[in-house]
Amino acid sequence: MPRKTGLTFWRLAAAAALALAAIPWIRAALPAAGPRMAVTAGEEWTVPGEVVVDARDTAGLGQLASLAARYGAALEPTDLAANGGRIVALRTSPSLVPALLARLRSDPLVETAEPQRLVRAYRAPNDPRYREQWNFQRIDMEKAWEVTRGNGATVAVIDTGVALGYGDGGHLCRDFGGVRFAQPYDFVNRSRTPSDDHGHGTHVAGTIAEATDNNEGVAGIAYEATLMPLKVLTRDGFGRMSDVAAAIRYAADNGANVINMSLGGPFPDSVTRNACKYAHGKGVTIVCAAGNGGGEGVGYPAAYPECIAVSALGPTGKLAPYSSWGPQVALSAPGGDKTQGEQAGILQNTFLRMPGGADEPGSASAAGAQVDDYYWFQGTSMATPHVAGVAALVSSLGIRDPEEVRAVLLKSARPRGPSEKYGAGELNAASAVRVGSAESAGHTSRLWAVGFMAVLGAALSRSVRRRGRRAIWAAALAMSVGLLFPDVVSAFVGFSSVWNLLGHSILLPGYLLVAEAESGAERRFYGLFAGGLALHLAWDLVMGTAPIAGNLVWAALPWLGANAAVGFGAAVASLRGRR
Repeated sequence: MPRKTGLTFWRLAAAAALALAAIPWIRAALPAAGPRMAVTAGEEWTVPGEVVVDARDTAGLGQLASLAARYGAALEPTDLAANGGRIVALRTSPSLVPALLARLRSDPLVETAEPQRLVRAYRAPNDPRYREQWNFQRIDMEKAWEVTRGNGATVAVIDTGVALGYGDGGHLCRDFGGVRFAQPYDFVNRSRTPSDDHGHGTHVAGTIAEATDNNEGVAGIAYEATLMPLKVLTRDGFGRMSDVAAAIRYAADNGANVINMSLGGPFPDSVTRNACKYAHGKGVTIVCAAGNGGGEGVGYPAAYPECIAVSALGPTGKLAPYSSWGPQVALSAPGGDKTQGEQAGILQNTFLRMPGGADEPGSASAAGAQVDDYYWFQGTSMATPHVAGVAALVSSLGIRDPEEVRAVLLKSARPRGPSEKYGAGELNAASAVRVGSAESAGHTSRLWAVGFMAVLGAALSRSVRRRGRRAIWAAALAMSVGLLFPDVVSAFVGFSSVWNLLGHSILLPGYLLVAEAESGAERRFYGLFAGGLALHLAWDLVMGTAPIAGNLVWAALPWLGANAAVGFGAAVASLRGRR
């Protein structure tokens, strides 16, 4: 019996090791969960038939030449004087690259080997006034565009409408040609043509998805996303609560992934709150302006917990003097500060039909304008679409749960100052899409790992007796349940819920409670469950996808690390126990 226990332990240990080792291979083989790398036609990121070898310091040029010959590859010319002969490129048939890499990585002369890949300078869009958009530089926009431009996401802009170019007297602003629109509606005039008669909504929509890289004007953040213009505000910038609530529900029912509301008021109401709950429950991320009160007190609907409240920053990253703030603020983003000059505002294309704007006090450039042009506005109204645009980028990666989108935005924010003024920090688009990509890949890889463990369990069960087959299937089930347990918790309680964090850290207290009470097969099952959950925690810690953000990070990361260590220890201890 002890021999069988030891044999089963080593079989299961091998299965766990193979499952863990398979994750990066599976992840590499998976199709992207969205438009991952935006490149122009004809560009490739891997050189066919070429691999790069990082040789060990002890390897000489003659040895490297022999290495190439041994594996039937050609040694590419390289500047040996510059890199000391350590880094060389080998060329072979493209079909032989996977096998060549596998053999090279096991060779004692080689430290590592990789496919030959290309890099390029981050290219700014060719919009002639893009360099005046200091706000895009602040949020690291160009690196984010290397991953996604928002294709597949829909953003509802609940505002004064958008100059979308159709309907009675509808005007298309000069930099909105080619922008995608879907399901527009005018709740003020009860029509399908929500034309902007103010200018505010068009400016907001421009920050989210203005036409980009078209040799005209300026850029938008998620410029391959689709806009859903919903008009609830009149030409004087005011609107009715009932129209706002109806628009929120309309957006949720017509395919919006993100709602932008650069509007608000000082009083809560149950009608709008229920609409926000409804949209949130249908998987819509709601982003709202904190308000322009210049002091403590976040407006509504931003203060509702279903919404992401955004405060505004000036060009230096300091809270703008007009921005409202309070404990409900989740994030801060560029909104402009024209006390530092007119060009310290946010520049976008819009069409103004009346003097000034409802959200831009002292807008000298906009005052009296009646033309289609580019204007600097300021306000939390301008900060909010930055967050909504980046939320659309994250959504385009396949992350649609609003709490998970919120968590990605908060985790990726650049720490800035007091949380009641800056929330989790300053919005960072490049970091958000990086974290979002890791989240998306993690979910998919874990599902593939579960399938891999099931197949491995079936293969191993063929070589043992019936009792052993049942044990292996039970082991595969236990590890699979443990691996997916935090994802199941997330699905039911929301990604940023405190219960989700507890679901990620159940191992340490759980093992202390039941380790002595259980024995035999039950203990082994728990140990393998702990091993699977520990694999999940290890992935989250390595990839930066743990469900934590802001001030919790310093305490939660060591706690999760301790849980992962306990999980691996519990798995080993349980499997070494006698039957």
